[in-house]
Amino acid sequence: MKIMFDSGAIKSFISKAALKRTKHLPININQQHYLMADGYTTFEVIGVVKIFIEFDAIKTSIVVGVVNSLCVDCILGMDYINKYKVNLNTKEKQIQIHTFKDMITIPMENQVDNVKILCRLIHSTCIYPYQEKKIQISTQVSSGQLLFSPAYHLIHYKNLISPHALISIINHSAWISVYNPTSSPCYLKSNIIMGTAVPSSTVAYITTILNTQTQEPMDEDNTTSLTATSEQNIRNLLMHLQDQQQFISAQVILTRYHQLFDTTTTTIAETAKPHVICTGNNPPTTSRPYPQTNEKQNAMFEIIQQMLKNKQIRASNSQYSAPVLLIKKRDGSYRFIVDYRKLNNITVRDNYPLPNLEQAIQLVGGYQFYTKLDLRSGYFQIPIREEDKHKTAFITVHGLFEFNVLAQGLKNSPPSFQRIMSDLLSSCKKFCLTYLDDILIYSNTFDQHLDHLNQILAILNKHKFQLNPQKCELIRTSIDYLGHTISIDCTKPLQERIEKILAIPQPTSLKQANAFIGAIGWYRKFIKNYAKIAAPILAVTNLIAKNKHRFKWDIPQREAFDRLKNILVTEPLFLNYPDPDVPLILSTDASDYCVGGVLYQEINDERKN
Repeated sequence: MKIMFDSGAIKSFISKAALKRTKHLPININQQHYLMADGYTTFEVIGVVKIFIEFDAIKTSIVVGVVNSLCVDCILGMDYINKYKVNLNTKEKQIQIHTFKDMITIPMENQVDNVKILCRLIHSTCIYPYQEKKIQISTQVSSGQLLFSPAYHLIHYKNLISPHALISIINHSAWISVYNPTSSPCYLKSNIIMGTAVPSSTVAYITTILNTQTQEPMDEDNTTSLTATSEQNIRNLLMHLQDQQQFISAQVILTRYHQLFDTTTTTIAETAKPHVICTGNNPPTTSRPYPQTNEKQNAMFEIIQQMLKNKQIRASNSQYSAPVLLIKKRDGSYRFIVDYRKLNNITVRDNYPLPNLEQAIQLVGGYQFYTKLDLRSGYFQIPIREEDKHKTAFITVHGLFEFNVLAQGLKNSPPSFQRIMSDLLSSCKKFCLTYLDDILIYSNTFDQHLDHLNQILAILNKHKFQLNPQKCELIRTSIDYLGHTISIDCTKPLQERIEKILAIPQPTSLKQANAFIGAIGWYRKFIKNYAKIAAPILAVTNLIAKNKHRFKWDIPQREAFDRLKNILVTEPLFLNYPDPDVPLILSTDASDYCVGGVLYQEINDERKN
């Protein structure tokens, strides 16, 4: 029999089904309605009966209320706890029960399996079309953290949306979010079942075995923030998971680090090594502000005010100054660019290497699960060393300012960013690849992947990083990364990139021809005899600047151009992963106009590239 010690319950109760499985005294039929601690919800007690509970030959007894249903077989409340001076030692995970002559210690389970707790609506409410509403639910458990799952009828008959979520229960009640995506209002009557709450093996499930006086009241503003931003972002990232247990297990981990997914505020990370700008003994570099139109001046003022609010910049008294450009984006907004060319000319180069892209793609291929994490405005989360901040000063008609965080356009921004992230995640490099602000996690099994994901998120959360949920992809069997689609079976060119190449028209200049050969050359490993096919184009694009007038685009180039594009849509483009137990064969060839080589394996009398 499963027994829950509940210090939030005044009296003790047993379910009718559990009582039937025991030899018991007659029930004293006396129907009553008890009020839960939420002050609203009632439950019916059929009658009372004295039961005897034996722990390792020590007999105890208590009069309990008999109810039709209970989240566990029996709940022992404060009447039992006070009678036997029960000591709930959560640190040692032990329960001590005292009788007149004896004292017994029994182990406490802090994880409960196969317990489903009904969650009922406390107040009748109406959810209007396209409205998201927080509503209060009641449970038979007085306090703790549980995983809520919406009821079937709520989703399939009333067409409401309520996320699976980790809820905090205090005084038998909790708050959940419900969204009405329809054009009709939906009325919900009090006491209807909104869903069930269950403990999870991946959550330290704490029932009200804990002293309720030590629990903090729920901060409703905090809960709203989590529901409106982090929870919605987390839910969107996991919507593709069809297995409910996988969904819940992943949601628990993401909810644990929900601050990472909260995009309502900006953050500056706490890193051991800030960005350093080494300029030697060179004097400060200075510039005048670039002239701007009134429209751009107003836009620049708004951008500066926002960066000041986010503490990304501050007012400056620096001897340095660099001018600012505003470049209009496609959506009409402006990109803020500081022209650091003078500063970069006197900055000592940082030679920390970026990952080799080809090697990176080979490294991460062949795994079952992938997660891609994208840092939100990654550079702006990296702090600059205090004594170097004045070197980043930029000048505008609105004043002189300097960066507190790593700015775009600084000479060593990429290697410095890569070093910081690589050092930060060095303990995870066996299952994690970091390329600037992209973090790729790869694993062989789902449970292993959750463990890997948990480790990465814990590190990012500890150092107060922030993710961009819109660009993250979690727990996928294939992933788009560095221009390729990677899965357990093979590596393929990213379809979006292929479509862009197919849209390139016949070149009319050397610049256009170089752009085409650069784009398709990234996927040359997928194209058989690439060097031979592309030779006519390579012959006219391999020109230095002073000879660019010699460029010509005749029939051989047009035919090669069309043939390369045709291969992209007619032949299967993928590379198999090598079998480590089979020898690799290097095949080479050469002619008057090209050389080439390919690695392959002979597997079951079949050539695998």
